[in-house]
Amino acid sequence: MNFFLSSLFSSLNKLNINYCVLRNYSKLPESLGGSDLDILISSKDVDDFYRLLDEVLKQTNANMIIKYGKLTPRICIAGNDSNKSFGLQLDVHEGILPYRTATMFPVNFLLSRIKQHKSINVANDDDAELIAFLKEILNNGTCKQKYFIEAKNSWNKNKSLYSDILSKIYNINFINKLNHTLEQNFNQTEIESLANLGRRILTKGIRIKIANLRSNLTRYYRFYKPPGFVIAILGTDGAGKTTIIDRITPPLNEAVHNALYYEHMRPNLIPNIAQLFQKKKRSGPITDPHSARQSGKVGSLLRLFYYSFDYIVGYWLKVYPVTVKKSSIWIFDRYYYDYLIDQKRARINLPSWIINNIKLFIPKPDLIICLGADPEVIYSRKPELPINEITTQVIKLKEFCDNEKRAMWIDTGKTLDDSVNETMDIIIKTMVLRYKDE
Repeated sequence: MNFFLSSLFSSLNKLNINYCVLRNYSKLPESLGGSDLDILISSKDVDDFYRLLDEVLKQTNANMIIKYGKLTPRICIAGNDSNKSFGLQLDVHEGILPYRTATMFPVNFLLSRIKQHKSINVANDDDAELIAFLKEILNNGTCKQKYFIEAKNSWNKNKSLYSDILSKIYNINFINKLNHTLEQNFNQTEIESLANLGRRILTKGIRIKIANLRSNLTRYYRFYKPPGFVIAILGTDGAGKTTIIDRITPPLNEAVHNALYYEHMRPNLIPNIAQLFQKKKRSGPITDPHSARQSGKVGSLLRLFYYSFDYIVGYWLKVYPVTVKKSSIWIFDRYYYDYLIDQKRARINLPSWIINNIKLFIPKPDLIICLGADPEVIYSRKPELPINEITTQVIKLKEFCDNEKRAMWIDTGKTLDDSVNETMDIIIKTMVLRYKDE
């Protein structure tokens, strides 16, 4: 990430792009300090910024894996090389600090007051704190007390100046109410009233209402093509699932700014069957996956139907809404397909045609990664299953992978670093392909 950020800011300065980092800049350019990069670009430089960004991505072996939103596009970036994988999220304000499609703070004023932090253009702290307060209350109707206190201090230091520049966007009633609210102690009712007044002003007029309507309509496209991404990782015990997931999770989580979700096997909207009957759930790693007796035909059907309900309803109620709402990544350690590969683990005993028919109704992940290696190698790592059982599972998994267009095979018989790098490369390339025709 250090190389990417250094290259980005160096290029911005070299090409004289008029920009400003809005907040959380203290650790730049070494890192984002666990935050995202909130950056404002002057409207005249927006096209040049994206051309520059493309060049920096190529130079740093990074890719845009998610992009969505108008006026303030959210861009998720992930990079992978032989040294280290990284991820980060950019919120790019394209010449406007918006509430819906209206500006809530004058951009030219903000850009005229920037300061330097290690040769990086950053916002004046007082401006940034007042903007953060306005952004929070306009979008959420409330804010944390921290934002209120910071805005209050900034307002008191620059009351005359801010009253003048904000009066060009809002009206005198809003200025007076803002002043009255910030003169008091934190008062939720007053803040909510201020937010409602600000929203009415910023959404007033037929032109702005039409613009807001158009903007809202573009959001419905997310239901067709969600920005979020779902990955299922399959493999027999000892194939390296846990280790690889542990390695790829940090950079992917950084890329979507802490919106990575992990689930074991299924969405887990409903409890497993053992919990229904108040049986204690086993904790820690499973060392004897085939120790439990398989259910009979009727019991197997009931078990399969119960968990299939979770895959279907759990996906549409739990997973899909998050993928639509924001940039997010879901990682499933195993998935429904395990019922075809290892029925004993699932304690079912059914003909494969039944499982395949129900599979038609199961939502598919965007990417299925199949981890496999020579059975002898897997057995040497984790001798929990007999070698003949491991061999059977590897063969079934390879057959599944060959017949499923969303599945990719990774040979984990190589070094761990090679397996992790190949996994990251496949994830990044698959996510990038979603934007190939845009």
